[in-house]
Amino acid sequence: MIHNQVHPETLKIPPTAYSPNSKFPVLAYRNALTDITLENALAAFEQSEWKKGGHWKIGKEKLAATPHYHAATHEAHTVLHGRATYLLGKSSLDPETDTKGDPIGLHFTVSAGDVFVFPAGVTHFVIDTEGDYEILGFYSLNAQNSIDEPYDMEYALDSVEETDEKRKKCELVPVPVNDPIYGKEGPMIQIWNSV
Repeated sequence: MIHNQVHPETLKIPPTAYSPNSKFPVLAYRNALTDITLENALAAFEQSEWKKGGHWKIGKEKLAATPHYHAATHEAHTVLHGRATYLLGKSSLDPETDTKGDPIGLHFTVSAGDVFVFPAGVTHFVIDTEGDYEILGFYSLNAQNSIDEPYDMEYALDSVEETDEKRKKCELVPVPVNDPIYGKEGPMIQIWNSV
Protein backbone atom coordinates (compact mmCIF):
# COMPACT_ATOMS: atom_id res chain seq x y z
CA MET A 1 0.00 0.00 0.00
CA ILE A 2 1.36 3.43 -0.96
CA HIS A 3 -0.78 5.48 1.41
CA ASN A 4 -2.33 5.34 4.86
CA GLN A 5 -6.09 5.66 5.20
CA VAL A 6 -6.36 8.93 7.16
CA HIS A 7 -9.25 11.30 7.71
CA PRO A 8 -8.31 14.87 6.72
CA GLU A 9 -8.10 17.88 8.97
CA THR A 10 -10.41 20.64 7.75
CA LEU A 11 -9.62 24.37 7.78
CA LYS A 12 -12.28 26.95 6.97
CA ILE A 13 -10.84 30.05 5.26
CA PRO A 14 -13.25 33.01 5.33
CA PRO A 15 -13.51 35.37 2.36
CA THR A 16 -11.89 38.80 2.37
CA ALA A 17 -12.44 41.86 0.19
CA TYR A 18 -9.61 40.79 -2.14
CA SER A 19 -9.46 37.01 -1.73
CA PRO A 20 -12.46 34.87 -2.78
CA ASN A 21 -11.51 31.89 -0.60
CA SER A 22 -14.17 29.18 -0.46
CA LYS A 23 -17.16 27.68 1.31
CA PHE A 24 -15.25 24.37 1.05
CA PRO A 25 -12.59 23.79 3.71
CA VAL A 26 -8.92 23.25 2.97
CA LEU A 27 -8.16 19.56 3.58
CA ALA A 28 -4.93 18.21 5.09
CA TYR A 29 -4.27 14.46 5.05
CA ARG A 30 -1.41 14.16 7.54
CA ASN A 31 1.21 11.44 6.88
CA ALA A 32 -0.93 10.04 4.08
CA LEU A 33 2.00 8.63 2.07
CA THR A 34 3.67 5.56 3.56
CA ASP A 35 6.72 5.57 1.29
CA ILE A 36 7.60 9.07 0.20
CA THR A 37 9.01 8.79 -3.31
CA LEU A 38 8.12 10.56 -6.53
CA GLU A 39 6.81 7.30 -8.00
CA ASN A 40 4.56 6.57 -5.01
CA ALA A 41 3.26 10.12 -4.89
CA LEU A 42 2.28 9.88 -8.56
CA ALA A 43 0.74 6.44 -8.05
CA ALA A 44 -1.35 7.71 -5.12
CA PHE A 45 -3.14 10.09 -7.50
CA GLU A 46 -3.44 7.62 -10.41
CA GLN A 47 -7.01 6.46 -9.79
CA SER A 48 -8.38 10.00 -9.59
CA GLU A 49 -9.24 12.55 -12.27
CA TRP A 50 -6.62 14.90 -10.81
CA LYS A 51 -3.99 15.92 -13.39
CA LYS A 52 -0.34 16.41 -12.49
CA GLY A 53 0.41 20.09 -12.87
CA GLY A 54 3.92 20.60 -11.59
CA HIS A 55 6.89 19.50 -9.52
CA TRP A 56 8.45 22.27 -7.43
CA LYS A 57 11.34 22.75 -5.05
CA ILE A 58 10.87 25.86 -2.94
CA GLY A 59 13.80 27.10 -0.89
CA LYS A 60 14.14 30.20 1.26
CA GLU A 61 15.52 32.09 -1.75
CA LYS A 62 12.18 31.61 -3.59
CA LEU A 63 9.86 32.89 -0.86
CA ALA A 64 9.05 36.18 -2.61
CA ALA A 65 6.14 34.48 -4.41
CA THR A 66 2.97 36.49 -4.86
CA PRO A 67 -0.20 35.28 -3.16
CA HIS A 68 -2.37 33.58 -5.76
CA TYR A 69 -5.39 31.33 -6.22
CA HIS A 70 -7.00 29.29 -8.98
CA ALA A 71 -10.51 30.24 -10.06
CA ALA A 72 -11.18 27.32 -12.42
CA THR A 73 -9.94 24.33 -10.45
CA HIS A 74 -9.21 22.84 -7.04
CA GLU A 75 -5.52 22.16 -6.33
CA ALA A 76 -3.92 19.28 -4.41
CA HIS A 77 -0.30 18.86 -3.34
CA THR A 78 1.74 16.05 -1.94
CA VAL A 79 4.89 16.85 0.04
CA LEU A 80 7.94 14.81 -0.97
CA HIS A 81 10.56 16.48 1.23
CA GLY A 82 10.89 19.10 3.89
CA ARG A 83 8.38 21.31 5.60
CA ALA A 84 6.67 24.58 4.70
CA THR A 85 4.36 27.17 6.17
CA TYR A 86 1.77 28.82 3.94
CA LEU A 87 -0.29 31.93 4.51
CA LEU A 88 -3.84 31.11 3.41
CA GLY A 89 -6.74 33.40 2.60
CA LYS A 90 -4.99 36.77 2.45
CA SER A 91 -4.27 39.00 -0.52
CA SER A 92 -1.40 41.44 -0.34
CA LEU A 93 -4.12 44.14 -0.62
CA ASP A 94 -5.90 42.95 2.54
CA PRO A 95 -5.05 44.67 5.84
CA GLU A 96 -3.14 42.71 8.48
CA THR A 97 -6.18 42.59 10.79
CA ASP A 98 -9.96 42.75 10.49
CA THR A 99 -12.25 45.29 12.17
CA LYS A 100 -12.13 43.27 15.41
CA GLY A 101 -8.32 43.30 15.43
CA ASP A 102 -8.03 39.61 14.52
CA PRO A 103 -5.33 38.63 12.00
CA ILE A 104 -6.46 38.11 8.41
CA GLY A 105 -5.21 34.85 6.94
CA LEU A 106 -4.22 31.55 8.48
CA HIS A 107 -0.77 29.99 8.87
CA PHE A 108 -0.79 26.39 7.62
CA THR A 109 2.20 24.05 7.99
CA VAL A 110 2.78 20.83 6.04
CA SER A 111 5.51 18.16 6.12
CA ALA A 112 6.82 15.27 4.03
CA GLY A 113 4.11 12.65 3.53
CA ASP A 114 1.23 15.10 3.83
CA VAL A 115 -1.34 15.59 1.07
CA PHE A 116 -3.39 18.79 1.11
CA VAL A 117 -6.10 20.37 -1.01
CA PHE A 118 -6.84 24.05 -1.67
CA PRO A 119 -10.37 24.64 -2.99
CA ALA A 120 -10.76 27.01 -5.95
CA GLY A 121 -10.46 30.59 -4.73
CA VAL A 122 -8.29 30.01 -1.65
CA THR A 123 -5.38 32.44 -1.82
CA HIS A 124 -2.09 30.87 -0.76
CA PHE A 125 1.65 31.27 -0.81
CA VAL A 126 4.69 29.83 0.97
CA ILE A 127 6.14 32.08 3.69
CA ASP A 128 8.77 29.72 5.17
CA THR A 129 10.47 26.41 4.38
CA GLU A 130 12.74 23.89 6.06
CA GLY A 131 14.78 21.04 4.63
CA ASP A 132 14.59 21.33 0.83
CA TYR A 133 10.81 21.65 0.54
CA GLU A 134 9.59 19.70 -2.52
CA ILE A 135 6.03 19.14 -3.70
CA LEU A 136 3.96 17.75 -6.55
CA GLY A 137 0.85 19.66 -7.63
CA PHE A 138 -2.34 18.18 -9.07
CA TYR A 139 -5.47 19.85 -10.45
CA SER A 140 -9.05 18.62 -10.57
CA LEU A 141 -10.34 18.37 -14.12
CA ASN A 142 -13.91 19.55 -14.68
CA ALA A 143 -16.07 21.25 -17.29
CA GLN A 144 -14.42 24.63 -16.63
CA ASN A 145 -10.87 23.64 -17.49
CA SER A 146 -9.10 21.35 -19.92
CA ILE A 147 -6.35 18.77 -19.92
CA ASP A 148 -4.10 21.23 -21.79
CA GLU A 149 -4.60 24.14 -19.36
CA PRO A 150 -5.88 22.66 -16.11
CA TYR A 151 -5.54 25.79 -14.01
CA ASP A 152 -5.45 29.54 -14.15
CA MET A 153 -3.45 31.93 -12.00
CA GLU A 154 -5.16 34.78 -10.19
CA TYR A 155 -2.96 37.06 -8.07
CA ALA A 156 -5.64 38.48 -5.73
CA LEU A 157 -4.88 42.04 -6.86
CA ASP A 158 -8.27 42.92 -8.33
CA SER A 159 -10.71 45.54 -7.09
CA VAL A 160 -13.37 44.52 -4.57
CA GLU A 161 -15.93 44.41 -7.41
CA GLU A 162 -13.72 42.26 -9.66
CA THR A 163 -12.97 39.96 -6.72
CA ASP A 164 -16.70 39.51 -6.16
CA GLU A 165 -17.08 38.47 -9.81
CA LYS A 166 -14.19 36.01 -9.54
CA ARG A 167 -15.68 34.68 -6.29
CA LYS A 168 -18.78 33.71 -8.30
CA LYS A 169 -16.59 31.88 -10.82
CA CYS A 170 -14.81 29.98 -8.01
CA GLU A 171 -18.13 28.95 -6.50
CA LEU A 172 -19.10 27.28 -9.80
CA VAL A 173 -16.18 24.82 -9.68
CA PRO A 174 -17.84 21.49 -8.87
CA VAL A 175 -16.92 19.04 -6.15
CA PRO A 176 -14.53 16.56 -7.80
CA VAL A 177 -15.79 13.10 -8.70
CA ASN A 178 -12.84 11.57 -6.82
CA ASP A 179 -10.96 12.32 -3.65
CA PRO A 180 -7.38 13.00 -4.86
CA ILE A 181 -5.89 9.92 -3.17
CA TYR A 182 -8.82 7.75 -2.04
CA GLY A 183 -11.01 7.87 -5.15
CA LYS A 184 -14.81 7.78 -5.17
CA GLU A 185 -15.06 6.59 -1.55
CA GLY A 186 -12.71 9.24 -0.18
CA PRO A 187 -13.71 11.66 2.58
CA MET A 188 -13.43 14.80 0.45
CA ILE A 189 -16.61 13.95 -1.42
CA GLN A 190 -18.72 13.69 1.74
CA ILE A 191 -17.07 16.67 3.46
CA TRP A 192 -17.43 19.06 0.52
CA ASN A 193 -20.90 17.84 -0.50
CA SER A 194 -22.14 18.48 3.05
CA VAL A 195 -21.23 22.18 2.86
